[in-house]
Amino acid sequence: MKEFFNRIGIEIKNQDYFNEAFTHNSFSNENRLSKNYQRLEFLGDAILQFKVSEFLYKKYPKSNEGTLTKYRSSIVRQVTLAHLAKSIGLGKFIRLGIGEQDAKGYEKESILSDVFESVTAAIHLDSGNDAVDKWLKATMFSDKNIDFILESIRDYKSELQELIQVEMRNDLAYSTIEQQKLPDNRTIFKVQCTLDGMIYGIGEGFSKKQAEQEAAKSALSKIKKTI
Repeated sequence: MKEFFNRIGIEIKNQDYFNEAFTHNSFSNENRLSKNYQRLEFLGDAILQFKVSEFLYKKYPKSNEGTLTKYRSSIVRQVTLAHLAKSIGLGKFIRLGIGEQDAKGYEKESILSDVFESVTAAIHLDSGNDAVDKWLKATMFSDKNIDFILESIRDYKSELQELIQVEMRNDLAYSTIEQQKLPDNRTIFKVQCTLDGMIYGIGEGFSKKQAEQEAAKSALSKIKKTI
């Protein structure tokens, strides 16, 4: 673990913070440990809210409070944080109970996003604000991930709505056409986007909202090709 963090310039001083940050409650319950990552997750969530707010405030000087709040919500949501955690390999360090390990909990979005938050808090407590900035620069705001982060704040449904209003077409609708339950109890939703009764886009996601955004993205791409 120390080697992993050393590669991004983070020196672990107190290993206990990081052991706690990677301990799921299923592991702590089975092994009668007093601590798991939940308290650190709480702190990490607050730290990320602040750091992302600061990032957006500087990057979008002309955006109002409402727009910045919407952007922030998109960046600190579960799917985005889970993507970041998975992209840097945090899953391999998570300590899970036997049942959760068998269910591949180290791949679950809910657990991965929680761990990204708890690790952020562990770094803050262990080394302070500068180390958190270094951590986020190497992960959330890295050259590799920044495009994904900025993409996550786009609202394709709003963009599509604005486009069809310009084109004087307004019969826009979204409908769920399929729901699939996965072995880990998550549900994949498939949504279609129709305009004037014709299907223009289909999208999938772990929530209806996410699936609708993907369907709108697909519809936007198709419509723009015809304009």
